[in-house]
Amino acid sequence: MCSRVFSCIPEKPLAANEIKGQRAAGIVRFYDNTEQFQLSMLDTFGHSWNTTCCCLAAANPLTFSCVQMYSRYQVLNHVSPNSGWDNYICCQGYIPQCCFFAPGQCCESELPRTCAFLEACLFPGLAISSTRFVIMDQYNLTADPCDNRMIRVNNFIQLLACICDILAAFDKGFRDLAHLIDILADLVFLSIAGCQTAQVFYEMDYRTSGTTSGASTVYQTVAMTEMPPTAVASPLPAAAEAMKR
Repeated sequence: MCSRVFSCIPEKPLAANEIKGQRAAGIVRFYDNTEQFQLSMLDTFGHSWNTTCCCLAAANPLTFSCVQMYSRYQVLNHVSPNSGWDNYICCQGYIPQCCFFAPGQCCESELPRTCAFLEACLFPGLAISSTRFVIMDQYNLTADPCDNRMIRVNNFIQLLACICDILAAFDKGFRDLAHLIDILADLVFLSIAGCQTAQVFYEMDYRTSGTTSGASTVYQTVAMTEMPPTAVASPLPAAAEAMKR
């Protein structure tokens, strides 16, 4: 179905010459992963009552932030049982320090719930991706071709919306178009956010059910530093230890 819906969108991951900069380097860590998610993003809605309800809750602007906060908590306690919020940091260390944003130094240890909620409100895309990255790291997962296509569609529409907003600031004739593209961009983002969230919850349920073998039981970590390295730091438990220091 994905090939029919998004047939004109490239399905392959980014090429080596497209990966530039410290932030983009975080994608490289998943290139050598060999396992696939049990459910592609496009198949989450309608797969079951659980995945469908999860999609709807995560795609609802009124519940989005709370769902992402709950999702992060569940994922952290899935990979490190009974850890509560002990291993939480902003974006789980996958995003390097930038200006005022410094993961591990944003009072996460004192106010983890508040920070998690603000992360979901201020950086919704990064919040969703970081939660998904934790599961991908834990089980050596990589995005399937359909996921790549959907993410590319979203990125293109967000960029188009940004361009239209800039044009509208200088030419009033673009305002109606910019408003229309903004609405479309919001709808696409929320739809894909719902699919990604449902995909992560389904993967956790699958791994917890005991129907799989060979799953990693130890989350591999890379120590967080004040300036995250090019190979983006992993979150558990070294990140929490870095905050204590």
